[in-house]
Amino acid sequence: MNAKLDSETLNVLRKDPLQAALTTSALADFYIAKQFPDNKALITSVDFDITGTHCITTSRDESLRIYDCASGTREQVSYSKKYGCNLAQFTAQPGCVAYASTKINDTVRYLSYETNQFIRYFAGHTGMVTSLQRSPNAQSTSMVSASMDGTVRLWNLDTVKPVCTVNIEGGKNGVAAAYDPSGMVVAVAAESQAIQLYDVRKMTKGPFTSAPITSKLTVAGLKFMPPTGDYILLAMSDGSIMLLDAFQLTTLAVLSSATHNAISPTIAPVASALGQMQQQCFGQKITATPDGRAVIAGNDNGGIVFWDFDTVLANSGSKQPPAVHAPNGTWNESHDGPVGVCAFNPLLMECVTGSQSLTLWTSIY
Repeated sequence: MNAKLDSETLNVLRKDPLQAALTTSALADFYIAKQFPDNKALITSVDFDITGTHCITTSRDESLRIYDCASGTREQVSYSKKYGCNLAQFTAQPGCVAYASTKINDTVRYLSYETNQFIRYFAGHTGMVTSLQRSPNAQSTSMVSASMDGTVRLWNLDTVKPVCTVNIEGGKNGVAAAYDPSGMVVAVAAESQAIQLYDVRKMTKGPFTSAPITSKLTVAGLKFMPPTGDYILLAMSDGSIMLLDAFQLTTLAVLSSATHNAISPTIAPVASALGQMQQQCFGQKITATPDGRAVIAGNDNGGIVFWDFDTVLANSGSKQPPAVHAPNGTWNESHDGPVGVCAFNPLLMECVTGSQSLTLWTSIY
């Protein structure tokens, strides 16, 4: 199971995804290069280190697992049985990760996985952490978190107290937050009410722009489209994706796969916002290619679908309601269960997806 990938696959992996032609036909030919049936429950998050050579996963079986993405081997596993774990992030400090607790309290924990010892705890949230992301700036020690307590907090990994805490209006029913690619802007979605943009240097002064969200669904998570961050992807509680203009905050399109499991209308009114966000793994099911040419998402039936971004934009506009776009393609192979995470490697020709198994995909090109 831990045998290294063959030399031909390794040569493909080493291609720069920013330079390769990730066309619709190239994406359609992605195949499974390696699969790890390691977990006993759904994988809930995945993150790459700044080199793209390693990824870390969390799972509902309360494990943190680190994989070498360049060689296709599992390197390490540790457990957080006492506190639970989710949304693990590599940090600028080599050998260290931060992750959110899911039991006992809502503290963010800073761990040296080389010594398996905690460095410090970031306490303050009084509701489950729904977003956790390190700054995109490679040398930065900053990270942002959002919680069901209705707050967004900026942290510096060198001190236990938050740099700032922002109370989000309407946030008691769910908040998601994410950095833009520059690390200078944080986008915040307050349940189904509004999308707000903050300057990280003056977050306590309020958002510099905001707009209502044109949907009654809960926002499970959000991401900026690479490489420039001109667009925002909102992962919605029914499995669809809303595409927003990052400057005007207008909804341009809805990306929807007929194979995702939408929340039943008879269940949605009584399902908590947290439950809906957890069902969609806090937006971890969606990703984009590093060149910004495609959006990729995992489905509850185990399949992986993708949209050609140029095609979506060419057939979208400011008219309301926004156009709904079916996927442009589906990968031929699939997981044996619901897909909880989907992330494209920023530096290697590789996409990582997870159900109860972690899967490394690459292209024949």
